[in-house]
Amino acid sequence: MAEKNTYAQRFYEAALEFFESGQYAKALDHIQKAIAKARNNADFVSTKGVFLHKMNDLVGAIEAYREAVQINPRHTFAHFNLGLILMKMGKVTEAINEWEAVIRVNPRDVDAIFNIAVALAQVGRRREAIPFFEKVLQLKPEHVQAHQNLGIIYRDENQFAKAKHHLRRLRELDSTYSEVVSTEIARCDEQEFLNRMSQDNLGRIAKEFASSRLGKGGTGSEAAGGLVADALMALLNEDFGEAQRLADQALAVVPGDIQARLVRGQARYRLGLNNDAIADFLAVTQEHPDVAEAFFLLGTVFLAIGELEQALDNFQRVARLEPTYPLIEDNIASIEEKLRNR
Repeated sequence: MAEKNTYAQRFYEAALEFFESGQYAKALDHIQKAIAKARNNADFVSTKGVFLHKMNDLVGAIEAYREAVQINPRHTFAHFNLGLILMKMGKVTEAINEWEAVIRVNPRDVDAIFNIAVALAQVGRRREAIPFFEKVLQLKPEHVQAHQNLGIIYRDENQFAKAKHHLRRLRELDSTYSEVVSTEIARCDEQEFLNRMSQDNLGRIAKEFASSRLGKGGTGSEAAGGLVADALMALLNEDFGEAQRLADQALAVVPGDIQARLVRGQARYRLGLNNDAIADFLAVTQEHPDVAEAFFLLGTVFLAIGELEQALDNFQRVARLEPTYPLIEDNIASIEEKLRNR
C-alpha cells in the first residue's frame, strides 16, 4: 500500500510538471496513472478536473469534479471549480448549489459567497444578492467589486444613501473608478430629487383632485372620478401599469378630464414612456395654461431626460403661476447652476 501511494505521488508530481510546461496530454496521462494507484484520493481526481477544464473538455471536467466530491463531499476545491463551469454553461442554480456546499464547509470563503451574489444578480434576483455582497464586506471590507455591485443595486432599488456610501468606498479603494463614481453619485442625487418631486406632486394632485370633485354631479363624471381615484391609489402604490390602465378608462368616459391626464402622464413617466408622458402634460398646458401642476410635471420629465433648458422653462412657468409652489425656487436655482457649469 505504501509503495502504491509512493508511485501515485510520483505520477501526481510529474503530472503537475507536465501541466505547468503546457504538455497537457502527458499531464492527463500521468494524473490518470496517479488515480489508478490511489483511487480514493479526491485531490488527484479534482486535479484531473483542472487539466480537462484547461483543455476545454467541460463535460470531462464536470465528471472529474463530481467524482471528487463523491469521494470527499467536503472537498471545497472541487465544489468551487464545478460551480465555475456550471455558471459558464448557464446552469445558475446548480452553480449556486456548489458554492453553497463550499460555505457549508467554510462559512468565511469570500470567493464562494461573492460568486453566489453575482450569480443571483445576473439572473435578476438582485435583492437576494444583497446579503451575500454585504457578507463579503463583513469578511473583507476592502472588496472593490462588492462595493461596486452594491452601489449599483442600491441605486436601482432607490436606496440612495446606501448606494452613495458604497460608491464612495469604491472610489477610496480604487481611484481608477473616480470618474465613474462621480457620475453614478450624480445620478443618485438626480433620481432622488426627481422621486421626491414626483411623490410631493402626487400628494398635491390627490388633494386637488378631491376638492375638484366636490359638488360635481352626473353619472359620467362620477364614474370617471372613481377611476381617477383608483388610478391615484395605484400610483401611490407604485403600480404604474394599473394606474395608466385606470386613467385610460377614465379618459374614455370623460376625454378632457385634467386629473386623469395628469395621472396617466405620471404613470407613463414612471414606466419610462417619456414621450407619451410629455404628450399628456403638453395637452393639459395647451388647453389649460393656468394649471401649474402640468408645467411642473412637464419640467420634471425634461429634467429626467437631460433637457435642462426645457425643464427650466417649465419650472419658471410654475413659479409665475404659483410662486409658493413647493421647492420651485430651489429647482430653478439647481438647473441654472447646472447650465452655468456646462
